[in-house]
Amino acid sequence: MKTYSTLTSLYTNLCNNTSTANNSLGAQLISDQHRYLIQKYFDNERIYTTVTIGAEDLVLTGAPAIDAVSATLTTTWTNISCQQLVIFSNSDQRTVYFIQGSTAITWQSGLSAAATVDITTIGVQAYPIPAGVSKIKNDTITVGQLVYTPAPVQSIQEWTLLNALPYTSDIPNYFYIYQNQIMFWPIPSTSGNIITFNYKARVPDLSFADYSTGTLSAIAIGSNAITGVGTNWNSSGTYPLNVDVTFFNLYIKITPPSGEGIWYQIQRFLSNTSLLLTTPIAYAPSSTAAAYVIGQLPLLQEDFHDMLVHGSLMIYYSSINDDKDKYGMYKDLYTTRLDLLEAYSGTKSINVDLGPQRVPSNPNLYYWGTVI
Repeated sequence: MKTYSTLTSLYTNLCNNTSTANNSLGAQLISDQHRYLIQKYFDNERIYTTVTIGAEDLVLTGAPAIDAVSATLTTTWTNISCQQLVIFSNSDQRTVYFIQGSTAITWQSGLSAAATVDITTIGVQAYPIPAGVSKIKNDTITVGQLVYTPAPVQSIQEWTLLNALPYTSDIPNYFYIYQNQIMFWPIPSTSGNIITFNYKARVPDLSFADYSTGTLSAIAIGSNAITGVGTNWNSSGTYPLNVDVTFFNLYIKITPPSGEGIWYQIQRFLSNTSLLLTTPIAYAPSSTAAAYVIGQLPLLQEDFHDMLVHGSLMIYYSSINDDKDKYGMYKDLYTTRLDLLEAYSGTKSINVDLGPQRVPSNPNLYYWGTVI
């Protein structure tokens, strides 16, 4: 398995150009190669869940006057920042903007008459798509024990026609993706129903250099917790704290003979000296001061990590340093690995090659008898 640091070092050494500029170029080329191979040959699928926000009766701190375009809620809006249709006591309907963690609400057109402090929301129709989503493969809304799969709407014209009236229901019929939001019709009428996105994730750039400052304390077999001594994982290593870092594919390896040399994926960093793994340690180190290394590994299956360097060198020797012989050599190496990768991606029980697939025919649709 090759980390980001190993890959960039291999690139600069093989092209015999260890300058800072070429090292930066190699990092970009390797990330580009990585992204292409993952998106073409692997699903890289993840799941995200959130909940519907239905109709609510809310109270304002003061009665809005005629021409008012803002008001203040008596309680903080704890749901996602959003906009939704609101009915005022004077029967005016406005699309109102709510901000998570704030009591302030605003709308564009002033009220036609003064209203009371009571307002009613219709429910939230649009929900933000997480930043890590490349493509939503399907989505569902779970209502009680029933799971509904709304159908996609293909155009803004069709979506506009559907929304001629603010119709609400707990049973979703359609969804539409627009401006990095996923919208449902009818508008969800009840809060707390589970929205699930199955999506193809974006592929992050490889950017975290290997880190091995300090040592590790004694680790128990079966534990997911790792404690460092003088490690400074956040201060010096710049690893973020208290967030899920599995998106970045960061791993830690306890250096033999203190550990078995297996890479364990890091789930989150808790402090400069504490982290959690996604899977428990299988073999405890023999020393209380174990050496270690944290590295960012490609999402690509480990047998094909060298392809990232070969593909980058093809670009280097066809543009930066024109050398047909070396270009041909690395092209041959890349092609050989690519053939193996295509065979690998097509031999699973479920084919992860995202290329065009043959649609199977139903034999019952054909006549197999003797023609007289």
